[in-house]
Amino acid sequence: MYFQILQPAEALRPYITRYVFVRAEGSTDTMAPPANDPRFVNGRHVQPLLPNYGSLVFQRNVTAEISGIVSDGLVLLGANQTTIGITTLSGWYEGMMLDFEPGGMHALLRIDLQQLSGKVLTARIYGDEGLLQLDRIFKSTPLAEDIVPLMDAFFLGHLPRKDDAVYARLRKVIAACDEAKGNISAAGMASVACLGERQLLRVFRTYVGIPPKQFIRLRRFHRAIQNMQRTAANGKPIDLMAIALQHGYYDLSHMALEFQQMGCVSPSHFRMLGIPLTPDFSVFFA
Repeated sequence: MYFQILQPAEALRPYITRYVFVRAEGSTDTMAPPANDPRFVNGRHVQPLLPNYGSLVFQRNVTAEISGIVSDGLVLLGANQTTIGITTLSGWYEGMMLDFEPGGMHALLRIDLQQLSGKVLTARIYGDEGLLQLDRIFKSTPLAEDIVPLMDAFFLGHLPRKDDAVYARLRKVIAACDEAKGNISAAGMASVACLGERQLLRVFRTYVGIPPKQFIRLRRFHRAIQNMQRTAANGKPIDLMAIALQHGYYDLSHMALEFQQMGCVSPSHFRMLGIPLTPDFSVFFA
């Protein structure tokens, strides 16, 4: 399994989290996976993706099924709060996941995230020429190191205006949520944004794709995972109770419930399966 993470240009980091390249070496015929390996279902390779704020999934020389949508090219994923599985029809997989920061997908691609929330669409069906151009870039460029500058150049040409007051308010609200460790009310978020609660709801649904309360849960889940990653990278033991309290969960049971709902595994199982396989939790193998 080939797995590589590359960072976007500095100016794009408020909008794009990372470029994640994945390639399954060979096919199920040559890999001969164990029958009890849950990464393979009926001879097909399954790659789960964690809940996120919107993603682009690129594929090269492979046909895959994502939530019932079969495609051999670029697929758009709206904001979601459940794990999504990419199932390849042959066992071979070669692709890239582009994860967005909250509001980043709307800011760079002008996509109304409310219309895409919880959905999966192919770039062909969506019909945006810019997305089709990105798909052509990925399919025609074999090396990850060469793809990233081309992707960066495209998105740098689509940066939002500096006077986009709505996006600036959204960033302030997200920062306030992080500072409060998720323990902030919708009224408190609206106050930070200098908006009414209904206005704030419309902003979140359009720019992020989910309501503020759901965003708080998802943001807290991501922060807890990132904390686990940093702790493991520093060679220190992961204290799940300490992480739960640090990120605003009432207790470990509260965190475990949300991990099951969003990641489909317990925190202890997640800790075990994520760290040895990949340096990043945005893509993992259950």
